[in-house]
Amino acid sequence: MENEELYRNLVIFLKMFKNRPYHLAKQLIENDALTKDFIKKISENPKLNEINDDRGDDSRLPVIYFADINKMNEYYNSLSEENRSKKPEEIEREMNLKLEALIEQEKYEEAARLRDYMTRNKIKRDRG
Repeated sequence: MENEELYRNLVIFLKMFKNRPYHLAKQLIENDALTKDFIKKISENPKLNEINDDRGDDSRLPVIYFADINKMNEYYNSLSEENRSKKPEEIEREMNLKLEALIEQEKYEEAARLRDYMTRNKIKRDRG
């Protein structure tokens, strides 16, 4: 894996904040660890905005069970995806452009994951 050391260290870093989510959030924000685009996606996410966590405990967070790892990945990815205001044609075009770029950059594993995601979600592959 290309970023094995990064993943390893990031996991260790996140585990250090195990019971301190507010401190973790503060560290990430103050150290510009999050892109403006990601911050916007999180701020405007309807799933996250529905959850009332005013008391600061985890009792109000939804308990979620996943049938498989793909369902888990889809759920967590949806928390940072853009609002669903895009038309299906726009999404299809963006996915195909991203897939082409990954293949051109020889990032075949990522391209395969994207292709599989497109297949699962019935997004047509533009081969022309």
